[in-house]
Amino acid sequence: MKSGIKKVAVACNTCGADDAEFVTEGSEHEYTDTTDDVFTVVRCRACGLFYLNPRPDVSELKTIYPDSYYAYHLQKQAGTCENRRSPLYQARRFVYLSRLRKALRLCPDTVNPSVLDVGCADGRALNWYKQLPEIAVETYGVDFDEPAVARARQAGHRVFLGRFEEAEIPGEMFDLVVATHVIEHVADPKAFARKAFQVLKPGGIFLCETPNADAADARLFRNRHWGGYHFPRHWVLYTPQSLRRLAAEVGFEVVRLDFHPAPAFWNWTFHSLIGSLGPPGARGAMRHLADRLFPPVAFQENNLRNLLAVSLFTSVDLLIKAATGQTSNMAAVLRRPVYK
Repeated sequence: MKSGIKKVAVACNTCGADDAEFVTEGSEHEYTDTTDDVFTVVRCRACGLFYLNPRPDVSELKTIYPDSYYAYHLQKQAGTCENRRSPLYQARRFVYLSRLRKALRLCPDTVNPSVLDVGCADGRALNWYKQLPEIAVETYGVDFDEPAVARARQAGHRVFLGRFEEAEIPGEMFDLVVATHVIEHVADPKAFARKAFQVLKPGGIFLCETPNADAADARLFRNRHWGGYHFPRHWVLYTPQSLRRLAAEVGFEVVRLDFHPAPAFWNWTFHSLIGSLGPPGARGAMRHLADRLFPPVAFQENNLRNLLAVSLFTSVDLLIKAATGQTSNMAAVLRRPVYK
């Protein structure tokens, strides 16, 4: 049994209200060396924001993000040149670069744009950004994990060490700030969004990708098992409405909201669901089965199992999007206005 971690009670980060209704509760099921604590998800009655309350204290970041955390080793997981030629690796690279190209077309400088990747980890996405043949991208990153930052710097990127909200980054420096599934992890998302606003040039673009708590699968698995909860690392969860409200309060113009497949969430959903089946005495065996069928950490590896799983879950999400217009992965394209 692992010892409990320090937690803090919080109010709604968007509107400040301290009036929330219970949604569900859940615990860590992806890593074995973090915490056994149970965490509660609530929903703000005033503005609809979903959030953990209480949530882990920021002093526990090293506990809930162990050294084995998958995002710290994305470039390493790519492995050999053979792995980099794998269909799954190439598909992920294609998706990242396609979204980057669309965002860059909206930037003030479309020839030599400066791009900041928030939560860059070991620099996998930055490495891809450097590979754009038609645009010479200046690549910057920020992350609080020192070994990951060191690897990104070794790859030739300029990387700030620390939490984005606190890092000393010059104002009005970037044409594009990218935060791919980061804002839901931070203690103060509003301060996070304000920081993005401050470091962007006037007219600059903030590409903010985050879970959608109003998607069909989020509602279907609302009680504990939705992969988007990512217990205990997702502290705030938005819907399209609450994300638009945050953007407006910070001062961003919403260019558009896009919805993309989220195969990782489906993987985590089924890992949680299968691991919880059976009587208490059989939970260990079911957890082992869940680890084998839907590995929570190794899903980023470029192998046949993951290729088949990603293909299946992507197809499911595309069907859901065709029926509902949304998926559980939304990307807000936000612009810092040009004031005259």
